[in-house]
Amino acid sequence: MNSSRGTSVRAATRELVRERILGAATELASSTEWSSVRMADIADRAGVSRRTVFNEFESKNGVLEAVAWRNTSRYLEGAAARLAEHTDDPVAAVTAVTEFALSTIADDPLAHAVLNAQPGTADEMLSLVTTRSAPFVAAATQLNIAFAQQHWTGLIRDDIDLAFVAESLVRLLFSHMIQPSAPPEQTARSFGQLVRAMLI
Repeated sequence: MNSSRGTSVRAATRELVRERILGAATELASSTEWSSVRMADIADRAGVSRRTVFNEFESKNGVLEAVAWRNTSRYLEGAAARLAEHTDDPVAAVTAVTEFALSTIADDPLAHAVLNAQPGTADEMLSLVTTRSAPFVAAATQLNIAFAQQHWTGLIRDDIDLAFVAESLVRLLFSHMIQPSAPPEQTARSFGQLVRAMLI
């Protein structure tokens, strides 16, 4: 019993330390060119030792990927909540998720720093939403597929390649997140119209 409680306390403590490190890294990445950030800077901001940061993430690239997954998880949680509000309306669901994602990223200091940096200064971070975006695209795609299969059978066409359509919509959303062409609510309505044309 005591051993189990001790293990639980250690795990909780480690998670708190990990969150402090990721929070510090996010703050630095939002306000400083990532290429100039050192592991020592992250450690100082988090109030932990440099060794602790290395023990948790091994490298600065490991920290960056963890920051990206932390942000992605928050986006996916928000998307799931909005999907759940529209279990019987695919068009409304996709419209709501799109507006949430585009509005949220517009107010995200980290995303703003990455997407508005001068050419060459944020290549490592920008690659996470471009050339190294596959794991994040896959996570979002799987969320959409699972939800559609659970709730939208009979509401969407059964002669489509659902996996391809879901991935295509996620990739299109990523494109609009990186380079918006209209206000979030307008783009969201267009996504809804696209879903209506493809799926309904």
